[in-house]
Amino acid sequence: MRRRHLVVKMVMALLTVTHLSRVTRVTADTRVVGGHACVPHSQPWQVAVLDMYKLYCGGVLVAPRWVVTAAHCTTPGVTTVALGKHRLYAREAGEQRRVVARMVAHPGYDPSTKDNDIMLLKLLVPAAISDRVRPVPVASCLPRPGTACVTSGWGATTSPEVTYPEVLQCVNVSLFSPAECRRFYPDSITDNMVCAGHLQGGRDSCQGDSGGPLVCEGTLQGIVSWGMERCGTPRRPGVYTKVCRYARWIRDTMEDT
Repeated sequence: MRRRHLVVKMVMALLTVTHLSRVTRVTADTRVVGGHACVPHSQPWQVAVLDMYKLYCGGVLVAPRWVVTAAHCTTPGVTTVALGKHRLYAREAGEQRRVVARMVAHPGYDPSTKDNDIMLLKLLVPAAISDRVRPVPVASCLPRPGTACVTSGWGATTSPEVTYPEVLQCVNVSLFSPAECRRFYPDSITDNMVCAGHLQGGRDSCQGDSGGPLVCEGTLQGIVSWGMERCGTPRRPGVYTKVCRYARWIRDTMEDT
């Protein structure tokens, strides 16, 4: 379900990881594979980041005027966001459109490694909070490995031949420990990343999902960042920006900007 901007890099000999936008680090662009249609409006923090009215990335509402997304989702065009959506390209009651007034990428973002892959979008006009549009709390600590989480987006639902859904997709995934994550992707995982998925594969974010949420126990724990070019590959889970590492930066940026 994520949209990735593919950035090629060797993780292991002959292994290509995709920068899911998701970014595949050893390729980039992302989506949700192996998921299901979300219960309509059950993810009220889900945002669609649009470029010229087309889906560019996912995003997450964390305050009425602020959206978190991936730093690799920077676009030179005039960016708008859609909130309160289930069917992305249909008119829906309660949907909201907002213009992005400012993009604030993390100053430590490294496009070659996808470290610090996080960005804040300041909306020109605050979102109107409702039952369909609501911020999600930002995590301050990471739950234990094995914790059940949900990632969502309008990214590809099949891979490598991509098919995009009409409605928001959700997929249930589990957190992996840092040690497991590093075994899956030798020399590619930093302390600012977390892996989530299934050992057997089949469930993952994918192209078009980048910047979207990984929500665990009601808090935002991850932002879709990168993964394998073929989403849902066994023993190659999705890689997310570890949001709890940025709780202070998010708070300070919202207060000072």
